[in-house]
Amino acid sequence: MKQGLYLPNVGHYADPRRLAEYAVAAEASGWDGLFLWDHLLLETPNSLPACDTWTALAAILTRTRTLVAGPLVTPLARRRPAKVARETTTLDELSEGRLVLGVGLGADARGEFGAFGESTDARGRAERLDEGLDVIRALWTGEEQSHHGPHHRLDRVRFLPAPRRPIPIWTGATGTTPRPLARAARHDGVVPMVRQPSGALRGPTPAELADTVRAMPPLHRTEGFQIAVPGTLSPNHPDEAAERLDEYRTHGATWWLESFDPWRRDPADLRRWITQGPPIS
Repeated sequence: MKQGLYLPNVGHYADPRRLAEYAVAAEASGWDGLFLWDHLLLETPNSLPACDTWTALAAILTRTRTLVAGPLVTPLARRRPAKVARETTTLDELSEGRLVLGVGLGADARGEFGAFGESTDARGRAERLDEGLDVIRALWTGEEQSHHGPHHRLDRVRFLPAPRRPIPIWTGATGTTPRPLARAARHDGVVPMVRQPSGALRGPTPAELADTVRAMPPLHRTEGFQIAVPGTLSPNHPDEAAERLDEYRTHGATWWLESFDPWRRDPADLRRWITQGPPIS
């Protein structure tokens, strides 16, 4: 099982130089990846500063040599897929093939769509997400492409250079909801989450992960499919953390994403994890 850090792009983490320094230190201590939230803003009782995820990723990938990195997740429905195709190809070249593209539906719980006049309709966002992925994958081929869909259009477009290898796409999925799991199975990985009664998301327990894996279409059993599980372990109890990760691995997890948020977790935990390295050596 590979192990990564999953950081916000807001609050303490809104400084791209700080994120790059964390990435350099994490790589040196044995972590395999570092992934970032992709928010324009997070409205709270006290608004938090934010940085642009994609610019920060350029800094992270420039400063590291082995670390895998990417947005988890970018709400593709609010993006122009041609722009994302160009950005991802450039980051793939910059990193020599270490980019992961994480995509998801996004949520308007704090007004991040509605505040900018964008649609808050989940079904419509899902349609644009699926069509956007089709457009991106077509442009990544480096071949001439035409596409006339309900939301996007290409007229004999060819994007060069093509990525040096297929860029992995991991998609967010909540619980055992069929459509997000089917989307994930058509691509390269899934980031399973559980929605709480408050509407907030958290990583699954091992039993909940087992339910998610059982509910996935068999397409996901292709070689190289990744199941990246976010969650929180204590750096003060590394042996217990390693035992917990063994439970997740038993149920199919291929990545553990040690997760941080800007409200409930002290950045000192991140610094301790970076200092001592990932739970599984």
